[in-house]
Amino acid sequence: MNTTSVTSSRSDTQLPPNLFRNTGFLLLWSAYGVSAMGDHISEMAVLKWINAIDSPQITRYQAMITFMFMLPFFFLGPLNGMLADRLPRRGLMIFADLIRALIMFNFAYLLSKFAPFGNFGTFMPLLIVGIFAALFSPARFALMPTLIREDQLVRGNAMISGLGVISTMLAAAIGGWLANKYLPEVSFNVDACTFIVSAILLIFIRPPRREVQRHRSQAGVAAMSEAVRYIRMHKRVAQLIAVGVVVWLCGSVVRSTIPAVARDFYGQNDYLGISLFLVRLGLGMLIGALILTALGDALRSEIAITWSLAGIGISIGMITLSVFLPVSTGVAYHMGGFAVILSGVFGTGVIASYNALLQRIVPNRLLGRVSGIRDFCLMAGLLLATGLLGIPAWKNIDQWVGWILLVTTLIVLVTAVASFTIRLRSGRLGPKLHFWWNVNEFYCKWWFRLKREGICTVPADGPVIVIANHTCSIDPLLLVASIPNRTLGFLIAHEYARLPITEKFVSMIECIPVKREEKDTAATRAALRHLRAGKALGIFIEGRIPKPGEKVEPKEGAVMLALHTEALIVPAHISGTIYDKKVSRSFFRRHRARVRFGKPIDLRKYWIDKLDKKELTKLSNMLMHQIEDLAPVD
Repeated sequence: MNTTSVTSSRSDTQLPPNLFRNTGFLLLWSAYGVSAMGDHISEMAVLKWINAIDSPQITRYQAMITFMFMLPFFFLGPLNGMLADRLPRRGLMIFADLIRALIMFNFAYLLSKFAPFGNFGTFMPLLIVGIFAALFSPARFALMPTLIREDQLVRGNAMISGLGVISTMLAAAIGGWLANKYLPEVSFNVDACTFIVSAILLIFIRPPRREVQRHRSQAGVAAMSEAVRYIRMHKRVAQLIAVGVVVWLCGSVVRSTIPAVARDFYGQNDYLGISLFLVRLGLGMLIGALILTALGDALRSEIAITWSLAGIGISIGMITLSVFLPVSTGVAYHMGGFAVILSGVFGTGVIASYNALLQRIVPNRLLGRVSGIRDFCLMAGLLLATGLLGIPAWKNIDQWVGWILLVTTLIVLVTAVASFTIRLRSGRLGPKLHFWWNVNEFYCKWWFRLKREGICTVPADGPVIVIANHTCSIDPLLLVASIPNRTLGFLIAHEYARLPITEKFVSMIECIPVKREEKDTAATRAALRHLRAGKALGIFIEGRIPKPGEKVEPKEGAVMLALHTEALIVPAHISGTIYDKKVSRSFFRRHRARVRFGKPIDLRKYWIDKLDKKELTKLSNMLMHQIEDLAPVD
């Protein structure tokens, strides 16, 4: 029989368990934040350079800024990804920062030289900066998972996103203030200094051995073909990239239309007012990053992506309503402002979650190339949106922003529905049960702080009995949440099986009610049928919840059922919970629950025509010792 095995290609034993004590990660985190500020601090200065505030095409100009800056990510993404797998990733990032600093010190000169070439010429210096930003991106993405533990990827990406957002907010506010007060050259020089600071921080990172010794056997077309084959063979990776394309496409539309919406519908008539409205988007992303950091790995990334997509769609829909509804400027401002914050919250939920999933799924030797292909695809979506908005000489495009936002809302909501459908259909448990299993897992991981120590050894198929110690009333939920590959039913007290709050879930996982006050032969027959049908059954071998320190003799029911059905027995130990006399109170207390599974045990070799009481007791005690051996060492 097969067993579920969770393995990792990354050795995490030498990495700090706390991100805030991980010097390498903190340096990368800080460098990214400073660099992210540099990517955006000059936007308002560029708009001032072309006097966009008095133009009826500010949406077009904002789109062109994004289009030209991101264009190199599209054309150079795969190449830069390959470089990130072949060359020192930290070195590539330092090089990219220093070149960007040099460009920004000469940015005004470049603007004047390219100005005679028209609109494209005006924005051409942004394309040059974007070339080296595109080199920085896959190197940073691929370096991060080598600096932190795998179970920290969601928190790490949330912290990266959060700091990036703070930097973007500061860049918008500082950039708007500088554009109002000073000549654009001042903004460009401040921008250059941010890249120098980022490079200095990166110099002090000491990459781990696994980063230095990564696979380097292929190059050129063969290397990229390997990455493309990997994505084609792994549907999950391809789906994640597709979700990213939708998010970047729709996000760039919202960001491009915000200046026009803020000016024409919210009464913001200067650069600072518009930039501060963009800060709201950053504030929402920061809140989203804080939420994800607090949740950690309690919320599955796939679930976070699905519900965040729905949240983004609803948020953009609210911005659309603020444009169309016949309300005052003040009401529209607050309605749209709240929606922009909300879209930032859910936007971070998608971005951080799919980044964490990619970093967890993709092998380190392919991570740079897959990241480069990801950048290529994401930029295709972004360039499609910003190109359609910015390249054609649309007349009075700002008057159409409401309809543009309406179409964007529909695209995101359709993607959310598709994501939800695919996720539920792909589960082994079926859509309905899969949904409730996810709810239970989140509840256990977040509120009870559940962690499974080691792999889950419960076979994916065939009859199996999971036996465990009984510590408190939440134990069944902990075991269910710790077994991802199948449903686990339980022998459960008749009175608990009929409670309104539990009856539906108990029925779905096929628990068997037992009348404790009498010998329930009907329950025994139901348990035998359950196992003979190849299903899994959970039994607490002590028969009840003992008080702390109380020694309870194991019951013999598990042995009898296993011998009559040839079911495997998997021992499990539960620890970290708090005993409570009242059953209901355990569901509201915080615990630090831990579950550890042992090797499957086959009792068929003990089968004889008739086992006496002594033999049953001996086998039951043996199983009890197997459970106790799994207890954590103090």
